[in-house]
Amino acid sequence: MKKQHEIQQRIWKDKDIKFEGKIIYNYLYTKGYDKLLIDLNIGELQQVVRISNQGLKKNLEKLEASKYLLYKEYDKGMYTIKLC
Repeated sequence: MKKQHEIQQRIWKDKDIKFEGKIIYNYLYTKGYDKLLIDLNIGELQQVVRISNQGLKKNLEKLEASKYLLYKEYDKGMYTIKLC
């Protein structure tokens, strides 16, 4: 888990990721601490941060491009996510 901790520290210094994206990543990190794959429902995340499905998708795309995670939307507002 040391690698994950280093990634979590690195994301806060990454200027390419918006603050909202960093909050989303930390939510995913704490939710999936010991898991390989994380299932995420947009409604569950909206209790933590005000975000639309389109906004979440944009943040996930940015996080994926920066190699922090991999995601797949399997239904509208439902995602499977793997932290890298």
